[in-house]
Amino acid sequence: MFHMVNAKAVTERIAGIVKPELSMMGYDLVDLEFSGSHLRLVIDKPGGVSMDDCVAVNRRVGMLLDVEDPIEGSYTLEVSSPGLTRRLRHPEEFDHFSGRLVRIQTKSDVIKGVLRGRTPRGVSVEVDGEMVVVSEDDIVRANLDF
Repeated sequence: MFHMVNAKAVTERIAGIVKPELSMMGYDLVDLEFSGSHLRLVIDKPGGVSMDDCVAVNRRVGMLLDVEDPIEGSYTLEVSSPGLTRRLRHPEEFDHFSGRLVRIQTKSDVIKGVLRGRTPRGVSVEVDGEMVVVSEDDIVRANLDF
């Protein structure tokens, strides 16, 4: 239990260090995973992320983390984009990507359509001209589709 709490504290500390820097660079931190000796950042920006963006962020964040030193020992830093079929992990992403094609795996079905954001009842998806509302509790996995 201590190790899990410690890993969470390290992840939160890293996010606190990295988010403001990424914001100044014009990027959003989409996801941050720290496991063992591997730190993975997923970044995004309007118009998408290029390989050059990932290299620039890797250099800048690498230097910043070297100075702040939130991770004991050595680690590998990976910076990537969320990709065309990025996973939607946070509730606010269902609003952010409204108007985009989405594929939602529920506990009993797969729903494909145009994401229309969140409502008090759940996530709205337009499927063949009909509005379908999926309870957030029923969502197993959601990804952008193309």
